[in-house]
Amino acid sequence: MARDDRRAAAERTAGERAGGERAGAAGGGRGARRARPKKGWGARDAALAPRASFEELEIHTSDGASLRALVDDPPDGVPLRGTLVLAHAMFARKSSFGRRDRPGLSSALGARGFRTVAFDFRGHGDSAPPRSEGAPGYDDFVRHDLPAVVEYARARSEGLPVVAVGHSLGGHVALAAQGTGRVAVDAVVAVAANLWLPELERSRLRWAAKLAIARAASVVSARAGGIPARRLRIGSDDAADRWFRALLGVATRGAWKSADARDDYFAALGEVRVPVAAVLGDRDRINCHPAAGEAFARRCSGPVEVFRAPVGHMGLVTSQRGHGAVLAAVAWAIAQARP
Repeated sequence: MARDDRRAAAERTAGERAGGERAGAAGGGRGARRARPKKGWGARDAALAPRASFEELEIHTSDGASLRALVDDPPDGVPLRGTLVLAHAMFARKSSFGRRDRPGLSSALGARGFRTVAFDFRGHGDSAPPRSEGAPGYDDFVRHDLPAVVEYARARSEGLPVVAVGHSLGGHVALAAQGTGRVAVDAVVAVAANLWLPELERSRLRWAAKLAIARAASVVSARAGGIPARRLRIGSDDAADRWFRALLGVATRGAWKSADARDDYFAALGEVRVPVAAVLGDRDRINCHPAAGEAFARRCSGPVEVFRAPVGHMGLVTSQRGHGAVLAAVAWAIAQARP
């Protein structure tokens, strides 16, 4: 990525952070441990941190949210090739990429030389919004959460590429943040990522189904104060009404914009000039049909490559067949990102 792009994103992040405190964790030792936030955390501290497996830490955003993250480094003896920020899907959390007692995608990536930084968006997993804030909004993910984690990953990158790997929600948040200049990653791997917009859906039947689902789910969310995903057994984390209905409103309004109308995220895709790898599931019939996912990725202006796997929406990050496609996409993105 061009230095000017990185500098602009860094300046914007710093401006939004004015008056706030950003803390991270650096520390050694193998095994999981909780690291206390440290005042004055900076690139030098993080860059000198020894490598660790399953290092648990907190990353503080510019608006005061505390995000829980998990850093997993390549095994001893495996050269580091880059740092990947893993952003989870709706109704999910960072553990969808793997846990200590259940190795997953993060372990497969580590074996190939990649440091992974998996995190929970605010309101998910162990991440909490600022005390003064109510339920999180979609714009918080774009403007605060992902930028804070990318900044941390860049400081730990050892001069190697930093790539955002986002599944579903995490994928379109990554492209929105990159397109609006909130982050400056070297590439994006968008796994089953798209928005329900008529411009992206060729099938009238699928579009009618998506619109009906969006309207019905919006009613349920408004009445229940969100979507109880755990009770419904459709995910590990409930969705807050504020951001869930804002996301569904993309379909009903036919526009993907910030709540304050400052950012047109759909138009900003044209500003994404870094390599974008779209990973799509052949059995994903509604959430992210392969045709819609590819059309979404090709709105970006940089190099775009499509990878497919014979799995569904979640299978791309939870199954071995899905992992193969993601690993190929990351390898392509890293090769494209290198100068």
